[in-house]
Amino acid sequence: MTFQRPLAYILIVLIAATLLVAGCTMQATGSSPKAAADAARAQADTAFTAGNYHAAETLYALAQENYTAAGDTTDALSARDRGFVSVRMTIEFPYNKSAMAQAIADAYPAVPADRRAGWLNGSMIATMQSDGETWYYADNVGNMRYHNLDLMQNMTAAMNQTPLYDPLTHYAFAAVNATSGPYGGPVAWEGTEVLSVPRDQLPANGTLRLWFPQPIETGSQTNVTILSVEPAQYVKSETGTGADLGLAYLEIPLADVNGSFLNVTATFRFVQHDQRFVIDPAKVQPYNTTSPEYLKYTASGKNIVVTPAMKAKAQEIVGNETNPYLEAQKIYWYIMDTLPYSHAPHIWLDASGTPESVYVLDTGIGDCGSQSMYFAALCRSLGIPARSVGGYQLVPGSAGTHFWAEYYLEGYGWVPVDVTAAETADWSYNATADQRHQFKAYYFGGLDPYRYIIQKDVDIPLTPDPGNAVLFKMVVQSPKVVCDTCPDDVDLILQQYYTTTVNRA
Repeated sequence: MTFQRPLAYILIVLIAATLLVAGCTMQATGSSPKAAADAARAQADTAFTAGNYHAAETLYALAQENYTAAGDTTDALSARDRGFVSVRMTIEFPYNKSAMAQAIADAYPAVPADRRAGWLNGSMIATMQSDGETWYYADNVGNMRYHNLDLMQNMTAAMNQTPLYDPLTHYAFAAVNATSGPYGGPVAWEGTEVLSVPRDQLPANGTLRLWFPQPIETGSQTNVTILSVEPAQYVKSETGTGADLGLAYLEIPLADVNGSFLNVTATFRFVQHDQRFVIDPAKVQPYNTTSPEYLKYTASGKNIVVTPAMKAKAQEIVGNETNPYLEAQKIYWYIMDTLPYSHAPHIWLDASGTPESVYVLDTGIGDCGSQSMYFAALCRSLGIPARSVGGYQLVPGSAGTHFWAEYYLEGYGWVPVDVTAAETADWSYNATADQRHQFKAYYFGGLDPYRYIIQKDVDIPLTPDPGNAVLFKMVVQSPKVVCDTCPDDVDLILQQYYTTTVNRA
């Protein structure tokens, strides 16, 4: 199974990159390039602070050009990076209201106009403000199907299958063996990842810094072996398979790249197990609240946050319950029953500093990453250690990037939870109510072996530290890229040249 970034994502990134580098070069009459650059930078900072991100983007590009003309490489790099952030604030929101309405009408012509209007003006449509206008998230179009199960079930009926749900019923409906332990039969996997960038997309000189994802050892993912990372001469460090985040770090001198492509590859193998935790609430032991791991996974983080509002929501959900297993179970079913799956604007969330779990708390929608971080945040708010695990799901026909959650119970260990996989039961056009419930119940404590794990939690720092570079650091399902001599946002743009292939061995 080979995974690539969706075409729509690539096109948006390329459009944004074009906008970033297409700014005109200007200089005030009689002023030096340095003075013009300082003026443009000040105006850009003011525009950004005021929420005028499109204007800020153009002004930062102007400042960058004038700093470069003045020979001020440090300030030119700073202005370039601020321009990258400005682009990331708007990149996922290409539509104004009328264009959004037209896109929805084009996608759902059979839906009555008044119903479509309700979607557009409803609370579950993602927007942001820039330059005095409301801008609409590109994936709002597809999200309408997730928010309206009649449309989703009509689609799966036309396909005569339900992706994810159909192949996963083999595990969800299997008989439970309470004496066999939580980890089931092994499934061996082999993987290859390739970054193949056309040489003409890169500058002649400078250094390309790459953080390449790799599998790690976990309770369910074992026998991990990194077979190769090439070009080996540029590998500066590897975290090893026992780390919380699997990485190979490379530094590539661009002057050394003489062919038509820059090719970076890695190969690996691992064994994954299905999981089935059978838990007796009465046997859950008290937490050691002074242990480093307990403190780590109950603390507030960048995206899994513990705030008064999050604590209040968690308490509202669990009521008087105090058993951590039963509390986590209530949280799971709350998310399952009240928060529909929905693609989220992750680039904007990261650039704006909005925590993913807060986004779900505020909007009531989210995708696998957002939902898993929300689950973890609610658990942490109650003193239950929890985290959001990332990598890929490998289900045939539906493989792709994925996140799910785990919470910790003394006496049992890290217990898996996958709200998003469970929700696919509602997409089925022919599942019975009992089958839907059984399928959902499985993913509270059960997990299929179609998984490739790269990180044990979100927001694990990259090794080595990239400093202040503009990166989408939260997840590492594809390479993180830094290049100080590149004029464009290569961390986003180069994703179109990256593929991951993982097949059963």
